[in-house]
Amino acid sequence: MQNSRAKSEAGLLVLVVFLLGLLVGGVGYRLWGGRVFGYSGDPRGGPQGRGPQRGSFATQMGLSADQQKQLDTIFTNAQPQFKALDAQRNALREQVRQQMRAMLTPDQQTKFDAMMKDEDAHGRGRGPGGPGPGGPGGPPRLGPPGGGPGGANHGSGSDQH
Repeated sequence: MQNSRAKSEAGLLVLVVFLLGLLVGGVGYRLWGGRVFGYSGDPRGGPQGRGPQRGSFATQMGLSADQQKQLDTIFTNAQPQFKALDAQRNALREQVRQQMRAMLTPDQQTKFDAMMKDEDAHGRGRGPGGPGPGGPGGPPRLGPPGGGPGGANHGSGSDQH
């Protein structure tokens, strides 16, 4: 009876230590990410602009309040152009996907559709959230996760079955 209770307590202790590790790790990552990468938690950089670089730039450069207002004006004026570029990139990506799909067999089209659905669901390389593994405006990642640079399996021919 006492042996069973000791096992239960040990299991509970392991669970508590695991949960505390998750909590400390998450808080540490949040603090470390904020200091090292200027990460605000919002992938678009929160109210300060697109990406973490804007607030980090102002801090690292020691901008005055007047300079920060000027920076805000610069980014506000450029925002419509960035949105237009995003729309163009998304339209081009869709056009390339349609051309790629058209060259595939019906079996390959089914696999391709599933891959693209996964890409879209995980936001890799799509929309205003930022570029995917292929970089800004790069092609969609076609290989399995971790399949080399940009996820593509160049030269292996192993994707075609």
